[in-house]
Amino acid sequence: MKLIVGLGNPDKKYAKTRHNLGFMVLDHFARENGLSWKHSQDWMCYFIKVSQYVLVKPTTYMNKSGESVLAVTHYFKVGSKDVLVVYDDVDLPFGKLRLAIDGVSAGHYGIESVIESLSTIDFGRLRVGIGRPVASDLDGKKREVTDYVLEEFDSEQTKKLPDILLRSVNALNSYLEDGIGATMNKFN
Repeated sequence: MKLIVGLGNPDKKYAKTRHNLGFMVLDHFARENGLSWKHSQDWMCYFIKVSQYVLVKPTTYMNKSGESVLAVTHYFKVGSKDVLVVYDDVDLPFGKLRLAIDGVSAGHYGIESVIESLSTIDFGRLRVGIGRPVASDLDGKKREVTDYVLEEFDSEQTKKLPDILLRSVNALNSYLEDGIGATMNKFN
């Protein structure tokens, strides 16, 4: 059994923000596969279970995502090596995909929470690049990363988003069919 977790924030006001890219990827995957989300208050998430995997979107907010991941891994007896977390990454150029096994959080609060809850860094990650903020055209001041990730995609990024979601879904399909090693070779 594989567990694929998309990170994001549950409120509608965050739905189209860069920080919700993990949710967007899983929603796109679910639509492409004709799957419907269910809610679990006990697991603090929306989930979809099929025979070989479980999809999860925590409803705990980003910095507490690990609580939901821990609850689902315990219920389905999924080891950390069979967990793949999908999330936004400011350290990658916009639209770049990077798969990895283990590693540090690099300041991503959702990943920090998963590491803390699972007590390991030994799980897969699909990082989807959102790039770093640039100085505002209006005032020339540096934008903070925390503000940038909670903003909606700009018009240029919005145009590129369908392709990014499709490539991310293709990476998830490859992960499920061929495992993380082969998927890393194909998509990194």
